[in-house]
Amino acid sequence: MALYTSYERPCRGLVIAHSEDEKFNTESIVVRFIVPLEEKSSQKYTALVSLMAESCREYPDKADMAKKLASLYGASVNSFAYRLGNSLCCGLAVSSIGDRYTINGENITEECAKLLLSCIFEPDITNGEFPREYFEQKKRQLIDKIKSSFNNRHTYAVTKARDIAFAGEPAAVSPLGSEENANALTSAALAESHRKLLENAFISISFCGGGTNKGAQKLVKDAFVKFASKRKAEVADIHDLNAYSPLKAEPHRADEKIDQAQSKLVMFFKTAGKNIYADRLACELYGGTPFSKLFMNVREKLSLCYYCQSGIVECKAAMLVDSGVEPGNEEKAYNEIIAQLEALRGGDFTDEELENTKKYLIGAIRSNYDSAENLNLWYFYQFARGTAYSPDEAAALIKTLSREDVLESLKNFKLDTVYTLTPEGGEAYA
Repeated sequence: MALYTSYERPCRGLVIAHSEDEKFNTESIVVRFIVPLEEKSSQKYTALVSLMAESCREYPDKADMAKKLASLYGASVNSFAYRLGNSLCCGLAVSSIGDRYTINGENITEECAKLLLSCIFEPDITNGEFPREYFEQKKRQLIDKIKSSFNNRHTYAVTKARDIAFAGEPAAVSPLGSEENANALTSAALAESHRKLLENAFISISFCGGGTNKGAQKLVKDAFVKFASKRKAEVADIHDLNAYSPLKAEPHRADEKIDQAQSKLVMFFKTAGKNIYADRLACELYGGTPFSKLFMNVREKLSLCYYCQSGIVECKAAMLVDSGVEPGNEEKAYNEIIAQLEALRGGDFTDEELENTKKYLIGAIRSNYDSAENLNLWYFYQFARGTAYSPDEAAALIKTLSREDVLESLKNFKLDTVYTLTPEGGEAYA
C-alpha cells in the first residue's frame, strides 16, 4: 500500500487527518487542543496535559499506568505543549506497535485508544481537584522546567529575543509561564482548566502509522464527534494558524549581562512575503546548512561565532538568526551577519550554491517519509500553514523556485530585533 492521506471536518471545531503507509510497524493517535496563547491560561494547560498523560480515573497511580502500558507491548502516552503562530498547541499522543505485530494477534491498538480517551475525558479529578500529592509533584516539575529554561543560556537568549520581537502579541507568551504564577497554581484551578480546555479548544486528531488500527480510529473518532457536536461554546473553526507579525518602525536593540562565559547574539527578521517555500530556501541559503553563507563566512572563515544559524519561525512570517559569540566580537559578528544578508540580496551566490541548497532542503523534506511521527507532524504543519502539500509536492515546488524567487524573498526580510546577552563585566556594543 502506498501512502494514504485523508482530511475531514465532521463537525465545527474538529478536524481529523490520516497519514498511513503499511511500511510502518507502529500506530499513533495524536490529539491536539488548539487555543489562543494567553498569560492566564497557557501555563495551566501545559501543566494539565502533563498530568493527563500519566494518570486517569481507571489508573490513578503512576505505577498502575506504567503496568498497563507495559501490558500493551510497551505502548506510551506522552504530552506536549508548544507555541505555533499566536496559538498554544497542547495535547496527548498514544503510540504502540501495530496489531499485526503482536505475538498472539492481540488487538492492542483499541486498548490504547480506550486508554487515551480515559486520560482525556476521565482524568483523576475528585471533588473538583486532582490528587494533592500528585499535583504538587507536577507543580515542582513545572517550576524546575522554568528554572532550567533560565539556566540554559541559549534557550534564555532566544526566548528573550522572541519576547521582544513579538511584544504585545500572543506569540510572546511562554507555554511554561512564570515561576511566580507556577507557585500560585492550585489543584482546583488545574481541574477547572480541564473543563475549559475541552469546551473551548479547536481539536485536531491525527492517525498515523501502518493503518492496522481501524477499530481504534473508529473509537476515537466516534467519541470526539459525539463530544464536539454537543459543545455549548462557540468554538472557532480554524483553517490555519498563520499570524504574521508587524515589523517595528525601527529595529529594537536590547542588551543584557549575565554570569556566563559566551555571548549570545539573537536577531529576528520579519517579512511581508507569503511564499513559505521561497522563504525556507532563502533561509537555508543564508544560514541553514553546513555550506550556508553564515556558516562558511561568519563561523568558519572569520571565526566570529561558535555557531551561527538561521531558521524560519512557523506561522509568524519571521526568520531567526541565532549565534554564540566570543565575548568582544559581538559587533563584528552583527556587522558580518548583516553583510552576508546584503551580499545575498545583491545576488552573491552561484547557481551551484542554489542547487545544492535546494537538494539539501528537498532531502530534509523527503526524510519525513521515513518516520510515521514525522509524517504526522508534516501534515499538521500543512494544516497550520493553510496548505495541503505532500513532501513530494513541496519538493517539486522547491525545484521550480528560481533565482529571482529567492532574491525577492531575501529582499522582503527586514531587521526587527537584535538581542545580545554578554558576560558580566563585558561591554555590549552600541
